[in-house]
Amino acid sequence: MSSALPVIHVAIAFDEGYIKPVYVLLASIFVNNRDARIEVHAIATEVPEAEKAKMVAYAREQGGDMHFYTVGPEVTKGFPVPGPDEPEAYITMAAYYRLFLPHLLPHSIERLLYLDIDILVVGSLLPVYQTELGDTAAGAIMEAEVPLRDEIGIRSLEDYFNSGVLLMALPQWRAQRITERALEIIRATPADKLKYHDQDALNVVFNGTWHRLDSRYNLMKAYIPEDLAKRDYRKFLADKVIIHYNGRNKPWHRACINKLRFLYPEYLRQSPIAHTGQYLPKPISRQGMVALARSRALETYFNYPEVGRVWRRLKGALGR
Repeated sequence: MSSALPVIHVAIAFDEGYIKPVYVLLASIFVNNRDARIEVHAIATEVPEAEKAKMVAYAREQGGDMHFYTVGPEVTKGFPVPGPDEPEAYITMAAYYRLFLPHLLPHSIERLLYLDIDILVVGSLLPVYQTELGDTAAGAIMEAEVPLRDEIGIRSLEDYFNSGVLLMALPQWRAQRITERALEIIRATPADKLKYHDQDALNVVFNGTWHRLDSRYNLMKAYIPEDLAKRDYRKFLADKVIIHYNGRNKPWHRACINKLRFLYPEYLRQSPIAHTGQYLPKPISRQGMVALARSRALETYFNYPEVGRVWRRLKGALGR
């Protein structure tokens, strides 16, 4: 009987500004997937070759491997990305790179799990990786916070997916020309209509014909109960696999408002860069400060029921 581990092909895309989060993501994958051999496929721009070599060495130390691919700047020339002062400035040209992966990888690889960099893996990826997709080219999770996108033809909230986690069936993806059609949409559509860039383009292409995966494989902030108390965090996480810190506030920012931000330093400590600091610099606006204060106040309210009781009594005494 063969003792060879099953292979999981994972893909990521990033640039030089996200080297630290990449290491933390890789650590989370390897720590929680000893039941499989992880092959990482990466597109990285402006990342020093020495840094790439370190990542490859780390992946091999963990029993897996890492492969780098190149996308020339001319391929995405003119594609819209947010400006440095816009709320979604964290989105860079690397967001488009996932579109090219199906044509860069060897055709012997038939399945690929794409993960955004603002993700932690906290469980085994085998169940989602082995999901039967039928004739569909991708499996994904509904985006719960995006408003109805009637302007791009998406007329049902349930039909719009988040592209941060994509299980790609590569033969079907290529046969259905998903990449080519998405690129045509990006080039032909005014930038102000593609608010979410390649994600919008992919949703237009699929038009609801994608396989629905369980939210535990892309746990975005909207899927975390607002009244979840700190004492229940671990119980809540028991069956979760992929935590996605989508939105503007990442766990490597001090102003992160995601309740599950405490997981990031846990995996940072298990990564090859454990000696570095947790936070990356990011200025915070007045609006951001207000949102942070509200978030912290709500966390305190639900974490400490006695505070809530005092607050309710105070409101009652004030007649509010």
